[in-house]
Amino acid sequence: MKLRSFVLVNCIVLFIILLIDGIWLLKIEGINSIPKSHSDSKGNEFLLNNTRKDRGKPVNIVMIGLDDEEVRSDVILLLNYSPKSGILNILSITRDTRVRFKGKDVKFNSLIGIKGEDLVIEKLEELTGLPIQYYVTLNFKGFRNIIDTLDGVEIDVPFNMDYDDAEQNLHIHLKKGKQLLDGKKAEQYVRYRKGNRTREGYAFGDLGRIKAQQQFIRAIVEQKLKIKYLSKADEIFFILKSHMTTNIEIGDINFYLDDIMEKKVQRIEAYSLPGHSSYIKNIWYFIHDERETRKLINEKFLK
Repeated sequence: MKLRSFVLVNCIVLFIILLIDGIWLLKIEGINSIPKSHSDSKGNEFLLNNTRKDRGKPVNIVMIGLDDEEVRSDVILLLNYSPKSGILNILSITRDTRVRFKGKDVKFNSLIGIKGEDLVIEKLEELTGLPIQYYVTLNFKGFRNIIDTLDGVEIDVPFNMDYDDAEQNLHIHLKKGKQLLDGKKAEQYVRYRKGNRTREGYAFGDLGRIKAQQQFIRAIVEQKLKIKYLSKADEIFFILKSHMTTNIEIGDINFYLDDIMEKKVQRIEAYSLPGHSSYIKNIWYFIHDERETRKLINEKFLK
């Protein structure tokens, strides 16, 4: 069982916690700055205008989840967030997506090791046509600690979940019913797909697991993006510091603060990069459909 789906949920959780953490630091430090200038993938500097109108514009963030060796990206997500409407669109990029680099075909997951976040952003902008202002690169090791710091998450487990994989040291044992999941059990819930016995698990495999993960994300939003958890931000900050790198600064969060506090995350929509798998020169690639991708971006993503 791969860790991709687990890292996906980890990415979203950490994004939400970033909002909590940033809001808390702003309140205790009294910071009132606007964002510093940033550079896009072509080196052009831009500065978001300090106006109510511009502050409500959507922002694009790439979340990069690293593999165990932390030299490849196991998960690549594009978060399209509208502070004004509270809508969060998520576009999953298959790690095997074929892109061109210096005249050669390479897989998207190799870009982080070739030239870091700059190359990831450059190629993602080419795929989607969206400008990407921020990046967050992380591993999944802090997930359990963060959930424990937030006093767990209440989830209605749909059925008994039992799965053991000694090779991965993965052991899942959850009972059916509504319950408070600590960090360890939350990890089991988001990673579960099938059981120890034949026909145990979600009827539609990964589709069932994706639905469960979406429920988990919504539970995090509803239960934890609240003022009472701001007191946990100092603990969360040190967890994040150990497991994440980002160009998001306190001033950036402050720039969107009013809209974040007013709207928060009202709706989450998840999509996958359109395309198909193809075996080319003894290598499996995911070939993205340019026309369908642009159609998806134009119809669903906020600009």
